[in-house]
Amino acid sequence: MTDVLFLLSDTSVFLLSPWKPLIIWAVVVFWAWLVATKIQANATFYQFSLNQWNMAFIACCGIGVAIMFFGWMFWIGWPVGVLVMFAPVLLYWRHHNQSVPEHAKFHLARKSSPEALEKRAAKKISKAITLSYVNSQNDAVKIPAEKDPAHELYMILETVLAPGLENRASRMDLGLGAGGCIVTRTVDTLRTKQESLDTDSGAKVFNLIRTLAGMNLEDSRRQQVGEFQVNSPQGHQVLTVTFSGSSKGQLIRIDMNRSQQVRIPYDGIGLLPEQRTILDELIPEHNRHGIVLVSSPPGQGLTSTSYALLSCHDSYTSNVRSLERATEAMLEGTVQQVWDPSNPQVDYARTLQSMLRRDPDVILVTDMEDADTARVATESGDRGPLLYLAMNAGSTTEMMTKWIQLVGDVNEAALPLKAMVTQRLVRRLCDNCKVGFVPAETGRFRLPEGTELYRAGGQIQDRNKVIECPVCRGTGYLGVTGIFEVMPITDDVRTAIRNGDLKAAVNAALREKMIRLQDAAMRKAVAGETSIEEISRVLSPATKKKPKTEKVQ
Repeated sequence: MTDVLFLLSDTSVFLLSPWKPLIIWAVVVFWAWLVATKIQANATFYQFSLNQWNMAFIACCGIGVAIMFFGWMFWIGWPVGVLVMFAPVLLYWRHHNQSVPEHAKFHLARKSSPEALEKRAAKKISKAITLSYVNSQNDAVKIPAEKDPAHELYMILETVLAPGLENRASRMDLGLGAGGCIVTRTVDTLRTKQESLDTDSGAKVFNLIRTLAGMNLEDSRRQQVGEFQVNSPQGHQVLTVTFSGSSKGQLIRIDMNRSQQVRIPYDGIGLLPEQRTILDELIPEHNRHGIVLVSSPPGQGLTSTSYALLSCHDSYTSNVRSLERATEAMLEGTVQQVWDPSNPQVDYARTLQSMLRRDPDVILVTDMEDADTARVATESGDRGPLLYLAMNAGSTTEMMTKWIQLVGDVNEAALPLKAMVTQRLVRRLCDNCKVGFVPAETGRFRLPEGTELYRAGGQIQDRNKVIECPVCRGTGYLGVTGIFEVMPITDDVRTAIRNGDLKAAVNAALREKMIRLQDAAMRKAVAGETSIEEISRVLSPATKKKPKTEKVQ
C-alpha cells in the first residue's frame, strides 16, 4: 500500500510541476501573438484564404497543446507539440514567399553576403529615398550621397513619382511654366492634381527626367520620346517619357508600363458575348473584307481595343499589318509600319496606299483623321482586305458623320462598311470592398424588381474596427473595363446611311438586336463589375472640372 501511495505521489508531482505549464503557456502566448497580430493582417492584405488558414492554425494549436500535456515524456512531447503548433506557420511562410514580390518576402535574418552588404550601404546613403532607377542605356543609376547637393534633387523627384506609383497611376503629367510646375496623375482614367513645385525645382526635375530617359537637353522645342526604369516598393516599372516644349512652357508625359497597358486580350476588353459574335464573323477568310470603324473619346482605350481586334487574326497564317503614327507596343507576328512625318514626299495616305499594294489580309490604321487616308481606305471596297480604322469620336452617330465627311461621298463611305464599334472606359468595382444593395426605384433603371446592384465601398471590417480597403486604397475601384456599342452594317443600315438618315440607321441596327452603350453599361452594373454612379459619370454630358488637388505627404 505504501508503494502505491508513493507512486501516486510521484505522478502528482510531475503533473503539477509549476514550471512546465508556464513553458507551455509561454509558447501558446507567443503563437497567439504571432498569428493574431502578424499573420492575420498579412493574410488580409494579400487576400489569402484567411478562414482556411485560421482553421489550420487553431486545429494544430489544439493538437500541439494536447501532445505537450499528455505526452509520454515532457521533454519529448514538448518539442513535438511545438513543431505541430508551428507547422502551419511554416507552411504559411512558404506560401507567402511564393506569392509576393521579392521585397515583401519574409526572411529570418539579413544576408551577410557582399551583395547584401553593398545593398545595405546603398540604402544608408539614399536614406529617405526608396526609388532606384535604370537609365535609357540600361545602366543602374547611383543615388548621390546625402551630403551631395544632387541628393536633394532625387528626393524631389521621388515626391513627384512616388504618389503615382503607390496609387497605380497609368500616367503622370508635368507642366513647367513661369508660375511653377504643375503635377497630375491619372488613376483608372481619373486625373488628380498633386502638390506643385516651384519653377526652379521643376526645371531641375525636368532635366533629371530627360537625362534618365536619354533625351537631348539642348533641344527644348522638338518633341522627344525616351524610356527609363524605376524600382519601387510596388515593383518594377518601365516609364515612357514624352517631352515637348513651346514658348509658353514645357510638358512631360510619363506613361507607366505603357506596352502592358495597351496589350489586352480580345476576351478581356469588355465586349459582351452578343457583341463579340458580330465581330467574330469577320475573322474567317471568306468574310475578311471591308472596313470596321473603331472609335472612342481621347484617353478611353482606343489603342487597346484596336490592338485587341487585330490580335484576333492569326499573324502567322495571314498577312497582318498596322499603320501607326507611333508604336505603342510590339505585336507578335504583325508588320508594324510607323509613318515618318519628317518625309514630306510620303504622307499618311500614300503610306497606306503602299501597304495595300502588298496584298495584306488585315490592316489596322490608327489616328484616322484626314480625308486623303479615308479615301484611300475606301478604294479597295468591300472585297479588299479587312481594315480596322481607329478614330476619336464620342458616339456612333458622331463617328458615322465624321467618316462620311472624311470620305466626301456618302455612297463610297457606306459601301465597304461591315461594323462600327464605339467604346468608353468605366472603373471596375473593387471585389474586396464593394457593397451590394437593392435600389428603391428599379423601374428608373429599367430593371426587374429586386435586382441587386453594387456601389463602391472603400472600407472593410477588420475584427472590431472599420479600416481603409488595402486592395484599392480606399477608392472603391480597381482597374477599368470597356463598355461597347457594336453596330452591324446590314443592308437596311447601309441603305439608311446612303440616304443620309443616321437616326434610321441606328433604328435599323436596334432591330438587329444591337446593344446600346447605356444598356451594355447597365449589364456590367448588374454583374457587379461597375456602379451606377460610375456609369453616370462616364456617360453623362461632359462638364469641364478642374482635377482635385491632393497634397503629397
